[in-house]
This record gives sequence, C-alpha cells and structure tokens, in this order.
Amino acid sequence: MYYTETEARRIVIEAGHRLCESRLVARTWGNISARISDSQFVITPSGKAYEGLSEEDLVVVGTDCSYEGDIKPSSEKGVHADAYALRSDVSFIIHTHQHFASAVAADCRDTDFAPCGDYGLPGTSKLRRNMSACLEDHPEARTFLMARHGALILGTSFEEAFDLASELEERCRALVEARVPSHDAVNVGTFDISGIKIDGMPYVRTVSDPYVMECCKAGVSIGAYIDDFAQIVGPDIQVVPCDEWTVQRALLGQSTNRAVKHMTGRIPMTGALDRMGGQHPAVTSITGRNAVLVKGVGAVCTGRTELDAEAAAMITAKNCAAACYVRHARPLGAIDARLQRYIYLTSYSKRIDD
Repeated sequence: MYYTETEARRIVIEAGHRLCESRLVARTWGNISARISDSQFVITPSGKAYEGLSEEDLVVVGTDCSYEGDIKPSSEKGVHADAYALRSDVSFIIHTHQHFASAVAADCRDTDFAPCGDYGLPGTSKLRRNMSACLEDHPEARTFLMARHGALILGTSFEEAFDLASELEERCRALVEARVPSHDAVNVGTFDISGIKIDGMPYVRTVSDPYVMECCKAGVSIGAYIDDFAQIVGPDIQVVPCDEWTVQRALLGQSTNRAVKHMTGRIPMTGALDRMGGQHPAVTSITGRNAVLVKGVGAVCTGRTELDAEAAAMITAKNCAAACYVRHARPLGAIDARLQRYIYLTSYSKRIDD
C-alpha cells in the first residue's frame, strides 16, 4: 500500500505527535517517513521539532536521495531509502531514539527479537551501509537496533510501525531490568538548584531514576554510550559530591579541587576561561558539560531553555541506563565523542533555534 502525498504528509505529522505523546521520540530526535510511490517517500526535515512541524515542512525524497526545494530532509534519508528499496511491502518507517531500546543498542549486539546494525556516525554513509547490510542479512525482521544510536522500525502502515516500536521498547525494558534490577530511587542528599548560575544555561533540572542513582553510587565518570548523549550533554559525565560550588564548577569545565575553593580568583581547567572571568558561553559549551552526577542526589542538568534542560535530563537518564546494561561494548572514543559534541554545538543546535 502506498499513501498519496497528501495522506503521507498528514499521517507523518500525526505520527510525530503520537510518538511524542508516547515518549518514543522527542524534539528532533529520530525521523519518520511514508512511502508515496515505488521511487519516492515523504520524510521529516532536519533539525525541526515534531511539535511545531507543519505538512509544508515535510520533504519528498526519491529512493536515490534526491529532493527539491530549500527544506533539508532528515540526515538519515539514505537509511529510509534503502529500507524502502529492500522491502517492497514497507510503507511507513520510524527511526527513534527511544529510551530502553537505545540503552540495549549501546551493547552493540543482536537480541533474540531485534538484530543490531553496526555503528556509524549519525548521518554518514557508513551508518547507511551498515544498516543496509543488516536489513539484507535479516530479511524477515521488522525491528532493528542501531548500535549506540537508537532503533529502526519498518511497518506496512503507521499503526503497525507504532505497535512494533512500543513492543520493542517493552522487550528492551525487560532486558535492562533483568540485568540491572530496578529499585526505588533513594535520594539522600539535599541540593538547591537555585544556586547554579551559568551564563547562557539558566535552566536546571534534576533526574534521579534508579539507573542514574546507580551511576552516582558507582562514583566514577561515565562515558558516552549513546551518541546523542555525546552531542547534547558532553563526551562524559563526572560524579561529584553534593555541593553547589563543586557542581557548578564541574558544569563549567573548571577544576573541582576543593583546595582552590577559598583562593582569590578562579582556577579553571582552561586559561581561556580564566581570562574571561570564569564563565563564557562559547568556551563553557565546549569544555563544560550539560549535566553532572551528584552523589545522593542524581543528575543535575542544564540548558539554554526549559526544553533544553529537560532534553539533557532525558538523555542523561538514557545514557545511565545504557551504562548499567552494557557488558560487551565500551563508550564512544574520546575523539569521536568530542567531534560529535562540537558539530552539534556549532551546527545542528543552531538549526533547531531557527
């Protein structure tokens, strides 16, 4: 079954709203498409939040990845194009960064119910090739994990794709909970978020689910197991004591050595920050982080807007679930993680603001 272009535009918008309500996608993470012919499909654009999308924002893309107009389609259009080319019965595709499926995908291994495509940087030809190979190797599969990235769902309709995505999330939740039994989060610390004052990052949120608290208890820095964590939060996340001064220093990328607390002036990790008086949005965004783990409290997350802070909290929780789950994979390499952080801050995040 193919949709007409009018139907496809309407149902992709409806799908985006429903997926946001179910928390299977959020903001601009992931993408959605609907087939309109043997050689074309309608797909969501790059860098625009689902809540504000209109039918005119969607892009018609050919299976050769060609498109017309000024609106740029999703960077994963090639993955969708290959899936449609390989599966004639597929008419609707959802790529999500859903919570538990992403945590399981961080282990970079097949499960009994979903094969896992090898890792590639988001939007690259390597990721496209890896997912195409995975699709070819598993011709009967409808749900796929994307290593360190998310999930790919193939349906004959949106209804089927949504049901498959929901089922995948519940099965992955069961895997994570079986490996790391969930306990009620115990918050033993007190922390005043109003004491966090960072130029350009005025909004602060905390999250303290069981996996976040488990990472706090472990007491060691956690790497980026999922690529959107590297982009939006930072290459890693530090664990610090329950102390507002220390938390703010860690978020700014400054030294948290308590020996300097009462010294005149600040001693940051970078001379550039020192010369700028300790804070500067452009430098802090690169050397600092958008979240820190606080012992006995949970994750303290910051953002330029309320939505940014909430996004950082969601992604931090997901990365902590991945860190608790993985047994075979290591975090993203330092160079890879820093590169993704830099690209996100200098390019992608600006498109979201436009």
